[in-house]
Amino acid sequence: MFRATIISVTCFLGFLTITSPAHSQAKSAQELVGACARCHGTDGNSSSGQYPSLARQNQEYIIKQLHDFKSGVRSNGEMSPLVGVLTDEDIITLAKFYYEEHIVRQRGIDEDLAKIGKDIAKEHGCASCHQANYRGAGPIPRLSRQKRVYLEKTMKDFRDGIRTNDNGLKTTVMDALSDEEVKALSHFLSGM
Repeated sequence: MFRATIISVTCFLGFLTITSPAHSQAKSAQELVGACARCHGTDGNSSSGQYPSLARQNQEYIIKQLHDFKSGVRSNGEMSPLVGVLTDEDIITLAKFYYEEHIVRQRGIDEDLAKIGKDIAKEHGCASCHQANYRGAGPIPRLSRQKRVYLEKTMKDFRDGIRTNDNGLKTTVMDALSDEEVKALSHFLSGM
């Protein structure tokens, strides 16, 4: 009887330790990435063009975007519910994990469009924010080797006012671009 009571108390205390917010344990990157992998790949390289690759993306940028999804500043039916359960520590863990992964070169790049896109990027001074080789810095995202379809949609969303969590910085640049120019720019950036 005494032994059964000790085992019961031990199990109960163990349960309290696991479920108590004060004693929550930090999750590993591998535990967290599982929910992300369906869209963003296990190593951050998305297999579908509609989802961004997160590999080698700047940590501050990922942290900002995840906080924006969590707060509702940036809305997405797939992302918002998943991010809602993340702690600040989880978000930092994910950002570090993805930054350390290698981003793969994109396929299906039209070289003629990429040349036009390069001229457009130069004309509009895209590197002044996104840095040399469009790798971004801090809260400014890496654009090089990003998924072409995702880039094209995102640039149009900024241009058309659908996405607004950039404090208006991209809208002024994107406003001047036609659909054809956006497409060319996406081929250039993805192919870098």
